[in-house]
Amino acid sequence: DAIKAGYHAGKLLKEVATRCGGNGGGRPDMAQAGGKNPAELGSALDYVSTWVKEHQA
Repeated sequence: DAIKAGYHAGKLLKEVATRCGGNGGGRPDMAQAGGKNPAELGSALDYVSTWVKEHQA
C-alpha cells in the first residue's frame, strides 16, 4: 500500500502542479490540483517518477 510506504498524494500533487504554474494538495489518499500552463503538463508528469524515487522509504 502506497500510504503505508510513506507516499502522500497531496504532497505529490502540490509539487507537480507548481511545475504547471498551479497549486494542489490533499490527503495522503486523495488529492487534486490545477495549473495555469498546460504546455508544461508533460514535464510535470515526468517529474512524478523523480518524486517517487526521492521519497522511497
